[in-house]
Amino acid sequence: MKKILYAFIISVIAAFVLNKLVFRDVPQKERQKFLTEVQLYKHPIKSVSPDYQDNSDLKVLDSVLKGNRVLMLGENTHYDGATSQAKSRLIRYLHENLNYNVVLYEAGQYDTWVMNEEMKTHRMKVPADSIGGLGLFWFWWQTKESMPLINYYQKTKTSPNPIEIGGFDIQLTGSHLFKKRAKLLKDFLSKNKINLNSFPVFSKNMDNLEYLTFKSTADKILQGNKKKFLLEISQLEQAVLQLEKTPENTIYAQYFHDMRDTFNKSWKYEPQSLPSMQLRDSLMARNLIHQIDSVYKDQKIIVWCANIHTFTEKYEKVYVPLGTYIKNKYGKASYMIDFSSYGKRGDHGNITNKPGKFAIENVFHETKTPYFFMNLRDIPKSSPLKKEFVSTINQGIDQKKIWSRSFDGIFYIDINTKLTPLQKK
Repeated sequence: MKKILYAFIISVIAAFVLNKLVFRDVPQKERQKFLTEVQLYKHPIKSVSPDYQDNSDLKVLDSVLKGNRVLMLGENTHYDGATSQAKSRLIRYLHENLNYNVVLYEAGQYDTWVMNEEMKTHRMKVPADSIGGLGLFWFWWQTKESMPLINYYQKTKTSPNPIEIGGFDIQLTGSHLFKKRAKLLKDFLSKNKINLNSFPVFSKNMDNLEYLTFKSTADKILQGNKKKFLLEISQLEQAVLQLEKTPENTIYAQYFHDMRDTFNKSWKYEPQSLPSMQLRDSLMARNLIHQIDSVYKDQKIIVWCANIHTFTEKYEKVYVPLGTYIKNKYGKASYMIDFSSYGKRGDHGNITNKPGKFAIENVFHETKTPYFFMNLRDIPKSSPLKKEFVSTINQGIDQKKIWSRSFDGIFYIDINTKLTPLQKK
């Protein structure tokens, strides 16, 4: 019994000592060095409101993005309201002043194509306040923060300089396509004399496409016909590829290709696992590069996605983020801006999601600057900002890395906000 007691006491003492060693306070000298550097290189931003009219604070981007072709705008999480506002303001400025006329989302290629076509033609008679739901996840259109940008997209469609909206993901993302997806497919195939009866498994399950992305549901519904289902999707893709190479036929061929890929990924890997993310990012890279080089050749492009997808350095041994493929191909003609915050305002006005005490976001907070942009690309290599430090820029997780290898610029929002849904999802 005494041995157990002694062992317990020793373990408590060891834990106490370890805690002191590992979680000791950041030395004040080191903290001050970071603060001095941040104060030197930060560029204050006056507002994140899309309606803010004085754009003098954004003119810094004119020189930062000189020679740029692909601008990736990240976000720490998909539910950051002030980040959504900031990105909306940036897009409007970039479109009106720097000739960025294409915005591509981390959303389905086909779904966003349908959304973009409806913005132009209104053939489906989808209400203006619901049109974003044809292509985007709810957090990018069905909120108070995102609606001004969706309205701006639609407004540009009748101007001499319209914005083209697209996507590069393999997923089925448009919730407002849920009940329309099967009919659109049937109409397209019928118009092109492709007989659905030749594809019995796919034809029988066309109304369940969204449900089938869940492995357990697919196992139950398809009942041993999963391989046949995927084969028929490939055969449909090949049938469409034999048609005339029109924009519509091309997107439908890509639709079938992405559809097969998303089912294959969902059935093979655990959701959000690194192997799943690796496959998805590699496929998104294939789609995005195709759009940059072929669909929107010689145009300036904005890419909207999560911070982690913008990273330009291998994240783990098995995970190469989308941004790595883009940076490897386009080099300095690509620029990645990631968003970070000190905290988020809670429902009762309190500040939540604060960083750990080692994170650089504490230093950012000490500058007492509500919003700022910092161009890491032009900061000297000798600066501590170009060396290893802790940041919560990846989904609020405290991580220590040489972050300047993962992105080019930081857009800092001191206190972020939650999204404000326009209605229940």
